[in-house]
Amino acid sequence: MPDGISIVIPARNEADTVGKVIAAVINLQCVHEVIVVDNASWDKTAEAAAEVGAVVVEEPEPGLGRALKTGFAAATCPWVMKIDADLAKFDPHLVEDLANAREPSVGMVKGNWQDPNDDLPMTRLLILPAIKQIVPGLAHVRAPNSGIYLFNRDLIDLSKLADNNSADIDVMLRVHGAGRDIVEVEIGEIKHDPRNKQHYNAMAENILALFLKHYSETPETPSI
Repeated sequence: MPDGISIVIPARNEADTVGKVIAAVINLQCVHEVIVVDNASWDKTAEAAAEVGAVVVEEPEPGLGRALKTGFAAATCPWVMKIDADLAKFDPHLVEDLANAREPSVGMVKGNWQDPNDDLPMTRLLILPAIKQIVPGLAHVRAPNSGIYLFNRDLIDLSKLADNNSADIDVMLRVHGAGRDIVEVEIGEIKHDPRNKQHYNAMAENILALFLKHYSETPETPSI
């Protein structure tokens, strides 16, 4: 089983929190490096990340998917973990828990967590129903929209990932399409900044478009 992992943290104006997130994980034994992608920030995100030992790379075009593609490509380990820059409270040992869940047939390990500030409307109302209809092979995944995951980046073409905030799901769909297992690990409670309705409206459009794209490109798709 591969030993070292790269952690990629996309960050846009997260100077207040990114340093704490990096400091919590950078010295874990399984972590080879922490890469922060400064995604067109106008605050001191890059400086805050560098101060605590992260490798900082720039992605001038806004968009989660663009930041992830830049960070995943910069990683030196095949197994790459994505975590968020705005985590207020989390157990850093979740990194080790996800790394230890790797098996030869596994291409991705998703972190399944609970957030008291988020009742996961995207997951309940859009993503799980879409998976049931379009990608039934992923029906066992309970937290498909989790932004904390570990995957083998060599399994997919990074250049084809969505440029927007549907990219996390796109990674999962592509790893599944590569014939590898998607497994989950319970990682407890994690607090993110509260999201507003406008955030969810934009995300819903992007996620729906992503599922329709994958449906149209699948040679044999189930009847809807």
